[in-house]
Amino acid sequence: MAVPTDGRPRAIPASSTAFVTDHLALAAFLLSHGYEPTLAGTRSGKILFRFTSTAALNADVVAFNDGAAQVEPAAYDAARIQLRKQMDALKGGVR
Repeated sequence: MAVPTDGRPRAIPASSTAFVTDHLALAAFLLSHGYEPTLAGTRSGKILFRFTSTAALNADVVAFNDGAAQVEPAAYDAARIQLRKQMDALKGGVR
């Protein structure tokens, strides 16, 4: 996966109905907005977050990338903790 030159999170198109990213902050933001990801590990050790692509999800990704996204801090923290636990379980570790 190439790092974007503008520093913004970038999705990897897995299919026409999927939005995939390795960006934890974006994934936590989307989870805190009610989108449920599927996690997958890569050979390099990265964790990918796969979401079902919808118009609403795409609009939230654009808002996140533009810096216009809003989320309750407690909801974001809870989503990030949940994702970290899932990541650790996927890697076989405990956090």
